[in-house]
Amino acid sequence: MYWSLSLILILVPFLGAILLARTKTVKEQAWMGIGVSAVTLLASIINFAAVRNGGTLVWSSESLGIFYLGLRIDFLSALFSLFSALVWFSTSIYMFTYMKHEERTLSFFAFFLVTLGATQGIFLACNFVTMLVFFEIMTVTSFFWVIHRQDQESLRAGYFYLFLGIAAGLLIVGAIVLLKAAGIDLEIGLGAIMPTNMAFFRWAILLLIVGFGIKAGMVPLHIWLPMAHPVAPTPGSALLSGILIKSGAYGLIRTGQLINWGKAGLVPWAGTFVVVVGVITMVLGVCLALLQGNAKRLLAYHSVSQMGYIIVGIGVAIVLKNAGVFGVSGAIFHSLNHALFKSALFLGVGIVFLGTNELDLYKLGGLWKKYPLTGIMMFIAALGITGTPGLNGFISKSLLHHGILEAAQSGDVLMVWAERLFTLVGVGTTASFVKLIGLTFFGKQKSEIQENVGEGLFLGLAMAILSVVMLIIGTKPQLIVDLFIAPATVSSGMLDLGHLTQLDFFEFSAIRDMIITLVAGFVLFAVGMKTHLFHYQPPAWLSVEAVGMAVVRCYLFVETRASNLYQNASARITKNMRNRYSRLMVLNRRLDWEGGGIFSDINFSDLNSNAFLLLTVFTSLVLYYLGLYLWKM
Repeated sequence: MYWSLSLILILVPFLGAILLARTKTVKEQAWMGIGVSAVTLLASIINFAAVRNGGTLVWSSESLGIFYLGLRIDFLSALFSLFSALVWFSTSIYMFTYMKHEERTLSFFAFFLVTLGATQGIFLACNFVTMLVFFEIMTVTSFFWVIHRQDQESLRAGYFYLFLGIAAGLLIVGAIVLLKAAGIDLEIGLGAIMPTNMAFFRWAILLLIVGFGIKAGMVPLHIWLPMAHPVAPTPGSALLSGILIKSGAYGLIRTGQLINWGKAGLVPWAGTFVVVVGVITMVLGVCLALLQGNAKRLLAYHSVSQMGYIIVGIGVAIVLKNAGVFGVSGAIFHSLNHALFKSALFLGVGIVFLGTNELDLYKLGGLWKKYPLTGIMMFIAALGITGTPGLNGFISKSLLHHGILEAAQSGDVLMVWAERLFTLVGVGTTASFVKLIGLTFFGKQKSEIQENVGEGLFLGLAMAILSVVMLIIGTKPQLIVDLFIAPATVSSGMLDLGHLTQLDFFEFSAIRDMIITLVAGFVLFAVGMKTHLFHYQPPAWLSVEAVGMAVVRCYLFVETRASNLYQNASARITKNMRNRYSRLMVLNRRLDWEGGGIFSDINFSDLNSNAFLLLTVFTSLVLYYLGLYLWKM
């Protein structure tokens, strides 16, 4: 019964996209989106309840003769399915008003629903093949969000997004092939047995890390994020950042589970590699965010930075092996929290854009009186992402910090610096969101505001749902850990929860350290504004985007040269073969007219290529064995 609910999570959005063809107005399309998202949310809630009562549920299509397709629901997959459905539902409510201001709404709603089904399929896949299928569907359909406005900037960003998404899929395909060659079961949720080919297995893990890392916004493969988010309509930006990059985080968590979180030493470099990449992602993301004047680009770079937190947690868990429970639980919890506050922030920026048609923070200001509800909701989300005590981000960052501290206590220099940079990134995060909220809502109003455009029932309700959930998580952390995070951590392969369920989140030292971080963030903001540090624009050649463009240009140059060489060589070979064939036909005709004996009954020019090939091979074999016989004599 319950696996049929999993099919509903996937098939109902697909069916809803088809039924959109019958709608005639934006209002009807919006209600269809709300209805389908509500059914998906309800099914995900029932699924989670079913897993709590009955454990892991699996459905395989092998009984139908279709191999490597199936669904698997455990606490981890059910949790990702649940919070993605919640954010999708809130976004669908937001779209009721927002999409009235967009063109080509039918296509956007259709891809909105298909991507919902594909995302659910990723989280509920029972093996890496099924996950890959839905991963590619999600990449292609969300590509149409990015190019929705069809101007030059959106098309450029869209093709970058599509190129990197397809590259991620190809890397995962390579990993699947190598895993099979190494004798590893492709089922998700199982740790690897001893591989039959260790080299193949380790290459497969590297390909999985890079493939899922692209979707997670891992540096230097993050370049699609700051390009795609500013050009997509706000609902698309919210879901790209809030949910779709979590498919990468989910894949990395399952990859950690595949190598038994480093317990067997199958891939000894994996933990260190992931931590290093995560720290770089964290630091670079926040530094670039501080330099942004465009609100959406600031949020996009912070998605990179916050995903760095999650990646570090996964890496720390692999390094610590059996003691990595805080890293895994922190990564899972921060995936949930980031989905909530980053989606809310994008939705709030979308409301500001509707009313002012402006995203430049230095041209905004004084919007507190015009958009008080939006200001309050964005302020709650900003408190969440900065890790303010009492909000959801404080809880997941505390778990991650505990994990990094445990790793640093071993004396490992890398982990010691990871902990220091973790704190430093928190300061930069606070400064960024003081900048976002302060320049948008306080000070002097600099932009004109359109009348009767902006806050409304549906826009406010969408943000309110996310804000209420953030407040519940922030004030009742142990309840959330017991109901959701701890079971999901066990499903990820960490069987020993240690002190997770008895952790005091509000101990004095943790609150003190976070307050110091927040105060330092305010100071950094003041210094940055006073010295014009935030206006600094590094040379274009230093940006990762420029490096990415150089790589693409290099690829196109090599591909063009290789294509020209191939065409020229092919033309020469074809011409040469045609000349040889013409000469052969001349010889055949001479044999037809001048031959005698047996050749009087055989017409050589009528022999087809297959017969000629057989005669050539036969003659070669005769000459070979004759020569071999004479050599032995």
